Amino acid sequence: MAGNICTDAAQYFKELATLSARVDPAQVDALTEALYQAWDADQQVIVFGNGGSAYTASHFITDMVKTATVPGHRRLRAISLCDNYGLTTAIGNDITYDDTFVYPLQAYGRPGDLAIAISGSGNSPNVVRACQYARDNGLTLACLTGFKGGKIGPMGHIHINVPTENYGILEDLHLSVGHIITQAFKSRLLAMPVS
Repeated sequence: MAGNICTDAAQYFKELATLSARVDPAQVDALTEALYQAWDADQQVIVFGNGGSAYTASHFITDMVKTATVPGHRRLRAISLCDNYGLTTAIGNDITYDDTFVYPLQAYGRPGDLAIAISGSGNSPNVVRACQYARDNGLTLACLTGFKGGKIGPMGHIHINVPTENYGILEDLHLSVGHIITQAFKSRLLAMPVS
């Protein structure tokens, strides 16, 4: 595992608390608003990432489609590009791994949709390529990163950065962002009259 590590629980929890205070809540709220706008316009939300970030993408979609659902309101149209192993491996094997996210994004994404990229380093070529496609084709782009944001941080209309090279902590906080957004989004729907 690249990046730095903690040596014991006390250090880990201290670092987790310190870094959670450094995540910009305005950017988290901006992503909640972007999700609400996508829901309101019945647009698609498309999430992707590699490794642990792939599981964060899947977790996020599970929460948004299931946990954030409010009876009487339609569900958010959201997918994770990480959940079709056949398609991902076919693209990687037959075309190039660098296109594993841009290829399905070209199929599913439309102008006005919301793309959410999750990457610790912010530099994975397949994530960078998909982010560039999103920017070039009228999708709103939100980036969740660690380190200093890498190449994708400045590309995002919304950028939520966890400024650490400790993958465990940055992945914990990316999951926390997903949970915060899920609860804020659901709270907003609960406050609306059922149509």
